Amino acid sequence: MQYFVSKTTPRTILIMFDRDDLLLEGLQEVVKKEQIDTAAITGGIGSLQRVHLHTITTTAVPSVDKYWNFTGPIELASVQGSVIGGDAHVHISIYDWDSKTVYIGHLEPGSVVAYRAEISLTVLEGVKTERYTDEKGEFRIRQR
Repeated sequence: MQYFVSKTTPRTILIMFDRDDLLLEGLQEVVKKEQIDTAAITGGIGSLQRVHLHTITTTAVPSVDKYWNFTGPIELASVQGSVIGGDAHVHISIYDWDSKTVYIGHLEPGSVVAYRAEISLTVLEGVKTERYTDEKGEFRIRQR
């Protein structure tokens, strides 16, 4: 894995993942190394050989999640999300070649790059945020 950081504002980062790199863990490594508190994950593409993701299965509170694990040739069609309080929250769209099915969900640890992947982020400099759960059990974000 390697990454490039823009020299102008806003600070934009392009992360290039190589074969066998861990996608979420590598992204989180860059976030930590670059001391990013808040950012928008603006895009991503690539290929995976193993993916772990989860999706919601109900709109009730609390949510009930279903976890999916796939291996084989998987096309990574899109990556979007945010970094809040230094923690990456990543959504992906993938195409699983073996099942000929598109899946969309939250990226989980252990997802492995097949050939290459690229993720870009834009840092919100000077913005400090955190996730929390309010008194109703709803997920929220606030500025610190």
